[in-house]
Amino acid sequence: MEEQNKQTLYHKEPKQTGKKRPVHTTPYGQEIQKHMQRCFPNRTERILFDKRNDFLQVDIHILEAPTKQDFHVLYTVGMSALPMQLPEEFYPDYQMLERAELITLLPAEWNLTEPADGNSYDNTLWWPVDLLQYLARFPHEYQSWLGWGHTIPNSDRYVSYDEKSTALCGVMLSALHENISMFHTKDGTLINLYALLPLYKEEMIFKQKEGGEALLQKMAGINGFGMILFPDRPNVCLPEQEKEV
Repeated sequence: MEEQNKQTLYHKEPKQTGKKRPVHTTPYGQEIQKHMQRCFPNRTERILFDKRNDFLQVDIHILEAPTKQDFHVLYTVGMSALPMQLPEEFYPDYQMLERAELITLLPAEWNLTEPADGNSYDNTLWWPVDLLQYLARFPHEYQSWLGWGHTIPNSDRYVSYDEKSTALCGVMLSALHENISMFHTKDGTLINLYALLPLYKEEMIFKQKEGGEALLQKMAGINGFGMILFPDRPNVCLPEQEKEV
């Protein structure tokens, strides 16, 4: 389990068979929604329904910021439809890590309004939504798994998620408070809720060398510990001379 803290996941595109796969939906949708509403009460909730109609339906739920000083909570409902493929040595002791969903936090001024039919999405605003859906499908497409401390760069070239607004180009899976980040369903299944921590290239390199806990310590001094997604937040792993520029 110690190596998970430094693990970076790369992948090749899966082979396409051309066969249409059945669409899977999670049986835990209502329980996930009730859990999140308990954790973040008195918020208006919207749902961005998955329109891809592929093998895994991943809807994005938005619990809107109640004030301008607060944050939006976005979470997936669908990743837990299938168990992730854990390493063989994880069974049976860590089998409870098989089911997961994802969370990200956006500042209150982040306006996620769906465009009218026929209009394109503004990537500057929508890349966090795309990232949530991509990562929710990732372990099922690649017969792999995601867990705390995993780092997923946006390609091996560290391409920014949106060249107009940010240099963030990868993500580490972290967690919010324990009461939020896991709960048991009525049938006894543990649902793990991992929070996305978007990173700069230098931060991913530092994390790979020093581990996730060391990176989180460096991020303790920035707004929201990096958990609230500010596209221009300080890069905590820049060399000192670059920080002063």
